[in-house]
Amino acid sequence: MGTAIQKNIRHFSASYLIKTVSDCFENIPDHRPNKSSIPFGNFPKSAFAVMHQKFDSLLGFDEERLEPTCCYNLEKLYHVKEGKVPSDTRMREVLDPIDPVEFKKPFKELFSIIQRNGALQGYTFNCGKLKDHYLLPIDGTGLFYSDTSRCADCCVKNEGKKNETYYHNIMGGCLAHPNRKTVIPLAPEAICRQDGSTKNDCEKAAIRRFLAQVKKDHPRLHLVILLDGLYADNPTVAMIKEFGWHYIIVAKDGNHVALIEAMNALYDQGEVHHHTVVDAPNKTTHKFRYANNVPLNLQDETEHVNVLDYIEIDKKGIQHFWCWITDIELTNDTVESVMRGGRCRWRIENETFNTLKNQGYQLEHSYGHGEKHLATNFAYLTFLAFLVDQIQELACPQFQQALNKPKKPTRKRLWRKITSFFLTLRIDSWGSLFRAISHGSKAQDIAFDSS
Repeated sequence: MGTAIQKNIRHFSASYLIKTVSDCFENIPDHRPNKSSIPFGNFPKSAFAVMHQKFDSLLGFDEERLEPTCCYNLEKLYHVKEGKVPSDTRMREVLDPIDPVEFKKPFKELFSIIQRNGALQGYTFNCGKLKDHYLLPIDGTGLFYSDTSRCADCCVKNEGKKNETYYHNIMGGCLAHPNRKTVIPLAPEAICRQDGSTKNDCEKAAIRRFLAQVKKDHPRLHLVILLDGLYADNPTVAMIKEFGWHYIIVAKDGNHVALIEAMNALYDQGEVHHHTVVDAPNKTTHKFRYANNVPLNLQDETEHVNVLDYIEIDKKGIQHFWCWITDIELTNDTVESVMRGGRCRWRIENETFNTLKNQGYQLEHSYGHGEKHLATNFAYLTFLAFLVDQIQELACPQFQQALNKPKKPTRKRLWRKITSFFLTLRIDSWGSLFRAISHGSKAQDIAFDSS
């Protein structure tokens, strides 16, 4: 499920990555009016441990936190100081007022590690004149829905009516590549009440903040933004160009009548090009129809885009249709790369959101709602745990060996193994833990250096 990057492998180990995260937590300002005996950094560190260990509730963690083995492992593996682990109630109280921006900072630090040590090389997207760019699929997803619980960050549906409800959504993005299963999530952006009352308003307001944060954190990163049909409009295209990036955006027939009419007019004038590619091994036919410099709509100041229609015909004759708009010049040499890049948009849904919801991370589970930012902060910590795991799956040999131990490896199996060992054995280091999992019953007693 990954190929190890051979440069500075130790930087991709759980020990190094989690120490980096813990150092960021140490810099969060202590907002408590009365300082308790528990060091402030222990609160976010313990909460991160909950997410990284995939506990299904804070209560489950609370039942284990005072056990000597759990305390020892929290200190050794997550740098929770002095064995002082906060209760679930106190953890919620302390995390709730923290500005969510504090939980974005570790994302930038971890990304810098990936960038400095060569792990981004396998994600470069080259297409025509574009060299050393990266695909960034972005989308929104739901986290929480209730007709009773409400906080300052909640979006509101049917406001003022009897069926008024409250919910949390989040905007996420990840670096992806057509040939890689692992993704590299960037810091997410919460969709809040002030963003609007409809899906269009909410997501379009949040995506501007998300992209602005990406530009601030990674000003030299050359990106191709991948979006669904909601964003195939003049303001979004102009915004992406404003940031100096490129785009591949889904265009749905029902929403772009003027674009279809423009393409039909160009077809009548002989300015629409056709290209066909046949994959001999799997007998799949790829048909492309494309044109450059097409008006996006009928407005006088409309953006002009390049349009790619694509039909995939499998060996059974079943056809699948896609259409994208892009600013990448379309030629017979580039259409296949643009198509594969455009289809990478699903990585934010399949390899990111679905993994976070169905592969042990409990993204939709409510660990606590709070009055200010608690639900948002827990969501950010869940994404952060996912990033640490993805980096290891991409480039850490010890993690890969533990993951690939059975004939049919699954992440959920590895998470169960890790948590089982975490709760029952004193563990000296992440390396010792992964070796124990890799070697099975031969390493049930994990040695540790107490010197």
